[in-house]
Amino acid sequence: MFMITFLREFQSWYWDCDFDEAELQAAFEATNVATTHDEFQRAFLVLLRSDDIAARGTALDFFDRAVATSRFGEANPFEPFLEEVLATAREMLRRPPRPGDDIAFEGADHASALLALKNDAGPEDAEAVLAVLRRRPDGDLLFNALGTAGTVLWNSDTPEARLVALIGEMAFDRSLDIDDRREALGALRNAPGDEVTELLVRATGEDDSLFQQEAAWALSIGRRFYAHRDLLERLNASWTEEERRGPGTEVRWAFEPGPHSTYWAGAELDSPRLRRAHGEMRAPTSERAHRAAFRTMLHSGRVVAVGIAFDHFCDTDGLIRFGMDTEVFHADLRAVARHVLTQPPSSEQTAPESGAGADHASALDVLAQLAEPADAELLATVLRRRDAPPLVRERALRAAQDFLDRWDMPDDRVVAALEEIIFDPSADMDDRELAVIALFDVPGPGVTAVLVRAARSSVLPIQVEGALGLAKDHLIDAHRDLISDLVASWPSGDDEPDRAWLVHHRLERS
Repeated sequence: MFMITFLREFQSWYWDCDFDEAELQAAFEATNVATTHDEFQRAFLVLLRSDDIAARGTALDFFDRAVATSRFGEANPFEPFLEEVLATAREMLRRPPRPGDDIAFEGADHASALLALKNDAGPEDAEAVLAVLRRRPDGDLLFNALGTAGTVLWNSDTPEARLVALIGEMAFDRSLDIDDRREALGALRNAPGDEVTELLVRATGEDDSLFQQEAAWALSIGRRFYAHRDLLERLNASWTEEERRGPGTEVRWAFEPGPHSTYWAGAELDSPRLRRAHGEMRAPTSERAHRAAFRTMLHSGRVVAVGIAFDHFCDTDGLIRFGMDTEVFHADLRAVARHVLTQPPSSEQTAPESGAGADHASALDVLAQLAEPADAELLATVLRRRDAPPLVRERALRAAQDFLDRWDMPDDRVVAALEEIIFDPSADMDDRELAVIALFDVPGPGVTAVLVRAARSSVLPIQVEGALGLAKDHLIDAHRDLISDLVASWPSGDDEPDRAWLVHHRLERS
């Protein structure tokens, strides 16, 4: 397990962890030998809740290390204490920076606090970050402050003008190292506002190629791309391959065509007008042209074109690739998707690579995002179509899961249709398992009854999924004995069911 290994090897980013207080030293040493999340948590909380600044800074460093390690797919053992971590970090930033000594450099407490905030900072943290940057720090403290500033600005509907101005001042301060200037410019990358845009455009005129690339990357994100496409095109053409770095590569990517579609590769659009519209959707020349192309495809009445329009709406690299607000299309998308699902599914020849039912798959993906409670009957009908192509059944099950996650109360018709699939011995096993999974975290006694029935099934894969559904936070206490009995009955070793380990994990953690 990466998490335990990495945390045991970790000491601190900034602190010489040699504590005078026995309890703190014992907690720190416990992190070198801990073997479970519970053991790490106990040691972590002793450090975090201490009055010792170095101990609290060390705890915040451990939190950051765990966040970084969680990218490998393991849970951060300190995540349950996120609010306490953020409160501690904010309290540390309200104090003057700790003087430097043989334990840590000056401001190490602020460096640790900023690291802990960097992923969750919001507008309320602007003042604290501004105070740090006004001291014109260097090294890790500067790096962490700018990183957290970027998060503050990204999460602000209206960015703090003083923070934007100070970062802009740093970005254009030629007395600073160029790497620090680029770092400052990068803090503006996802910040909204005309003032930020002006700074980014100005930065594209600087001599340093990497500075230009950092600014251009920011201008290629979201709706700024539409407004500055011509400038970006000129800049992109001006950099040699030797000059181009990561930000320049991102700019080049912005000019590359977006996805063809999800289900329609190999399908033919039957008119030049639709082919031009598809090309515009993949590589838009302006926001107006992008919107017009999407409308052309959506309202064309052609199966392939409509399906591609659906797919572009659902794909994060499609219609919203450059930050377009798509709400104006929602009513039309719902209406067209509903109509498509009342028609026979498209043939295998229409979408050679996806097979039969590609139009229904595309429509279901739209309704997965946009369906209203009134669509429950339509979804239940689609789920009950035993002759539906495999692709359609799979997308219907995924849509059902999204429906139930989004609605406050589950619709009995959808739950009943899922229950029929779960206990239909003629249905594909993957579909039966997906039907159980669609009920996870869905409230209501009717849903719980289906999960209990699944857990008591004689079909082992269904039994495992039912147990996993009952092991969710809101159900595990009431069904612990049943789940424990099931786990004890399952084969072990190489014969253990695929997802049984998740049930074991839930029992151990709760």
